Amino acid sequence: MIVLLRIDDRLIHGQVVVGWAAALAPDRIVLADDEVAADDWERNLYEAAAGPDLKVSVLSLKEAADQLRGGVFDSERVIVVVRHPRGVETLMRHGLDVREVNVGGLHFRPGTEKLADGVFLDDEERAILRALVKRGLRLDGRALPTSEPVTLNSRVV
Repeated sequence: MIVLLRIDDRLIHGQVVVGWAAALAPDRIVLADDEVAADDWERNLYEAAAGPDLKVSVLSLKEAADQLRGGVFDSERVIVVVRHPRGVETLMRHGLDVREVNVGGLHFRPGTEKLADGVFLDDEERAILRALVKRGLRLDGRALPTSEPVTLNSRVV
């Protein structure tokens, strides 16, 4: 069961492991990212970042969608992390049913505009999130589960 689908450009790091994992008690983190899945060094780095008590599966976006949709992790509580809004779009294109996304860490880069604390979007990211909202997704914009919930839907349209 997916307990959190998070967009975070840092992927697995302290906010995910200490903040969200402590609050949601997942059995596994699924890092869905084509680049990391293709690089053994990066894969090992992110697997280690979760610590010894949390299982990590580093999968391409298609593999993640197929395995999540196919019931591979049905007996586990799972946090899914993607790097970019395009990751959510890709998971959905491959058949994953998504209703809510935590937009927790899209940091400032040249050409981005602040949408909320810790959420800076370029034009492509805003367009993707706008399309996801039109498909009925709820966008939860907060870094940590203890942060004040902020629904971003009206901010991206």
